[in-house]
Amino acid sequence: MKLIYIHQHFVTNEGASGTRSYDVSKHMVNAGHNIYMVTGLYDVGNFKPLPWYKLFRKEIIDGINVIFCNAPYSNKFGTIRRYWAFLWFAFLATLAALTVKKPDIVFASSTPLTVGIPGYLAARLKKVPFVFEVRDIWPESFIQSGWVTGEELSIKLMEKLEKFCYRNAQKILLVSKGFEESLIKRGVPREKIRTILLGADGSIFENIKPDYAFLDKYNLKGKKIAVFTGAHGKANGLDYVINAAEYSKHRNDIAYLLIGTGGEKEKLKDLAKSKGLTNIVFADPVSKERLVGVLAVCHIGLMILKHNPGGFRPVTPNKIFDYMFVGIPSIVNFTGPTIDMIKEDNSGVFADGTKPQELAEQVIMFVDNPAKAKQMGENGRKAALQKYDRKIIAAQLMEIFQEAIRKK
Repeated sequence: MKLIYIHQHFVTNEGASGTRSYDVSKHMVNAGHNIYMVTGLYDVGNFKPLPWYKLFRKEIIDGINVIFCNAPYSNKFGTIRRYWAFLWFAFLATLAALTVKKPDIVFASSTPLTVGIPGYLAARLKKVPFVFEVRDIWPESFIQSGWVTGEELSIKLMEKLEKFCYRNAQKILLVSKGFEESLIKRGVPREKIRTILLGADGSIFENIKPDYAFLDKYNLKGKKIAVFTGAHGKANGLDYVINAAEYSKHRNDIAYLLIGTGGEKEKLKDLAKSKGLTNIVFADPVSKERLVGVLAVCHIGLMILKHNPGGFRPVTPNKIFDYMFVGIPSIVNFTGPTIDMIKEDNSGVFADGTKPQELAEQVIMFVDNPAKAKQMGENGRKAALQKYDRKIIAAQLMEIFQEAIRKK
């Protein structure tokens, strides 16, 4: 099988973001398939930039044929610059995909939703099946994040693009069961939908070496650490963690660690400073390779999103699987498939997203009950190895792709 895989935010283990497209592509290469990854230049990906006059660069990374498009992107970008980055990548990705000779299938993974444009065009012009993956419901999640109101012309156009992608894809893959009913309400036939979770690469969690140097760098030695990894944006609502830290500032043995970057990071630092908090640490993003060792010296994983009316969030972010594989319990502050999953696996607890005091209480509960924390962490690791390893995820993807090719 020759697969064109379009993912604007492709990152390897040397980068500081999700690595699912890299991991599953490696497994597909090992299974004998030919993968052409069309991607942009994510600032946390740790890839060399291209000179302004060069539109593309081709590399082979662990057997994956990677075509880099000169379309930089950062979570620090404002709304207009983000839109431009998405549209520019869609244009370049279309050109890049068309250079691949005789593919069997085209697979486009969003976000952003605009990857559906090169996905559809390449599949149509190459006369092969188009499979579309939904990592988040756009533009609905964009509205919930607070970036837009939903009345803008750009959002109306995005809604039309969303329906177009769903209508023209032979198969629609979801990374969270919480998305299923939303798509069905939009008129997508149930038989067209399949949920395949993000998972994590179990191999990098095998022989973990705890990163004690990280503790020394941030003066965290001897602390019980509740960690959040990922973007610091409006959608994450990390002021909730700052407020929780205030409720537990009387506990000198507890620290909150926020690893990542984003448009809200400086505001969050200012908020913590204004409250006089010394129990919260902001750390720069680290590579996936190093993150495993950092998580190994932490004690609790935080799954935090900005509260929205009703509290329900349909997502299952990839950081939950990192916490599970490393063997630490999680605290989730939103309802939906993520909390359902950890309850099923008995690997974490819930804290009301409107009550930061509850987060503080749950952190203290785990710190004061190490046996419970250990057991829940072990439960999560066992479930992760059995159900969420990316070897399993890659096999599920390949099954869908082969089915789509057969039905061509």
